Amino acid sequence: MYTGKKIKKYHWILFLCILFQYGAKGQGCPPNIGFETGDFTHWQLLAGYVNAGGIHLTTSGSPVPQQHSLYKNTGNLLDPYGKFPVNCPDGGNYTLKLGNDDTKAMAEGVYYTFTIPADRNDFSLIYHYAVVLQNPNHSRDEQPKFMAQVFNVTTNQYITCSSFEYVATLGLPGFKISSEKADVLYKEWTPVTIKLSGYAGATIRLEFTTNDCIPGAHFGYAYVDVGENCVSPVSGTVVCQSDSALNLIAPYGFSSYKWFDRDFSKVLGTGGTLRQTPIPQENTVYAVELVPSSGRGCADTAYAYIRYSTEALDLNVTQAILADCINEGVDITKDFITAGSSPGLSFTYYTDPELKNRYLLTDSVIVSGTYYIKATNADGCFVSKSITVKIDPLPVFTVASPKPIAKPGTYDLTKAVSAGGTLSYWMNAAATIPLANPSLLDKNGTYYVKITSAAGCVSITSVAVSFVNPSLVLSNVFSPNGDGINDTWEIPAVKYYPECTVEIFSRSGQSLFRSVGYEKPWDGKLNGKSLPIGTYYYVIRATLNDPPTGGSVTIVR
Repeated sequence: MYTGKKIKKYHWILFLCILFQYGAKGQGCPPNIGFETGDFTHWQLLAGYVNAGGIHLTTSGSPVPQQHSLYKNTGNLLDPYGKFPVNCPDGGNYTLKLGNDDTKAMAEGVYYTFTIPADRNDFSLIYHYAVVLQNPNHSRDEQPKFMAQVFNVTTNQYITCSSFEYVATLGLPGFKISSEKADVLYKEWTPVTIKLSGYAGATIRLEFTTNDCIPGAHFGYAYVDVGENCVSPVSGTVVCQSDSALNLIAPYGFSSYKWFDRDFSKVLGTGGTLRQTPIPQENTVYAVELVPSSGRGCADTAYAYIRYSTEALDLNVTQAILADCINEGVDITKDFITAGSSPGLSFTYYTDPELKNRYLLTDSVIVSGTYYIKATNADGCFVSKSITVKIDPLPVFTVASPKPIAKPGTYDLTKAVSAGGTLSYWMNAAATIPLANPSLLDKNGTYYVKITSAAGCVSITSVAVSFVNPSLVLSNVFSPNGDGINDTWEIPAVKYYPECTVEIFSRSGQSLFRSVGYEKPWDGKLNGKSLPIGTYYYVIRATLNDPPTGGSVTIVR
C-alpha cells in the first residue's frame, strides 16, 4: 500500500504524453512504454481511495473499469473542459485515461519500472502533460491532486528535480478557466524534462497518480500518451527522397530552445523548429537545449542524428473512384484499395491535400468527395494520393396511407408506393419472405415494399393495411310468396358478424323471430304459418359491443 501526504480537495483531469529519449542513438525503447500493443503489458496498475491519511493505492492486477482505459488515437477527440486534444500531439497510437469523472473519493495510478542501460550516462526522459481541475475551494489537504514522480529504485530515493505535484487553486501559473464550467481550470499540453545523466545501470520507476477530493464530491482523471521515439525526441531527422530541406522539430511547449552544431561552437537558431537548406550530409549531428517552465523538470539537451531513408515508399491506389450507398458508406481503409503498395506502410486518412484535417475512421465514409491516403514507411517518410468517393442516395419514394377497406374488398399494394426504382413486395422487414399476390391483399397486416435504385441502393418501407367489416345494408321490403324471388329478408353483409342478433316484432311488440348469426334468413312466417301483409319491426345488434339499431320491414305478396 502506498500512502501519500494529505490531499487538498479539487477536481483534476490530467493528460500526460511521455516521450522517452532512451539513449542518443540505436537504443531500444522499454517494451510497451507507449501502450502500442493496445494493452497494459509491463505497466503496473493501481487503484484505491483517498482520505485524511493520504492516497491509498494497491496493485489492481488488471485494468479497473473506468479507472484504467485505453483510447486509440482517432485524431480529433477534445477534452470537454479545455477543448485541447485528448491525444498528445507528439504521442502514439494509444492514450491512457487514468480515472474518470465520477465522485467517490477514488484514487488511481500507473507505474512503469525500467533499468537504464549500463552504457547510457546521458539518459533523459521527456513527457508532456495537460491538466484540468475543478476548484471547489476546499482546504489544501482535501483537494484533488496530480503527482508525477520519478523514483530511483536502486537508491530508494525520489529524484526531486523531476518530481512535482499540482493542487488546484486559483492563480495557478499557466492555467485558464474553462468556458464550459466556471469552476474548472485547465492547463494545456506542457513538457517536462527528466534528466537522468549519471544514472547508468539504475532502475527507475515512473509514478503518475490522480485522486478525487477527500469528501468525494469532486473527481480527477488523467490521459497518458507515451511516445515510443526512443532515439531522440527531435523529429524530422530522417531525410526522405523527396525532401528539398531539412526541418528539425523539437518537442513543443518548452519555455525556450537553442540549437547548436555538434561541438556547440555555433548557435544555429532559436525556437521549436530548425530549418536547414541545403540538406546536410548523413550522420550530421545537431543539439538543442530545452528549457522548461520554472519548477517543471530539468533543463536538458537533445540530439538529432541525420539519417537518409532507404525504406521503400510506393503507394498504389487500385481504384480511383469508390462508390456505395449512403446507408452502407465506403470503407476507405480496405486492404484492396492500397494493394500493390510497398510492404510495411502505415496509412492515415485526410480530407484535404495538405493533410491537415485527419479523417476520423469511426465509421465508413458517407459523404461524397475527395479523400487523401497518406502512406508512411518505417522511417517516417510519407507520400499521399487522392481517392474519390461517390455516395449514392437512397431511392426517393412516396407512400399513400391506405384507408380501412370494407370487406370483401381487396387492397392493391403495388399502387401504394411510388418510387424511382424497381419495386418488390415482402412479408417481413428483412425482405426475405416474398409476398404473393401483392395486388390482391385481403388480410390485415404490415407489408413491406423494397425499392432498388439504378445504382443498387435499397430502401424498405412498410405499409399497414387494415380491413373493416362492411356496413349492414337492410332492405325494408320483401315478398315471401314462394316465387323464388325475394322470398326471405336478406341481410347480405351479416356473414361478417357471426355474433349478430336479429329480432322481429309485430306492431304490438310480440317477438316473431330471433336469430344469432342470422344463418337462416327470416321467411315472413311465425311457427310455420305465413304472416299477413303489413309492416313489422326489427332490432339488430351487429356485435356485442355495438348499440342496437332498429327499423321497419314490410311484407308484400
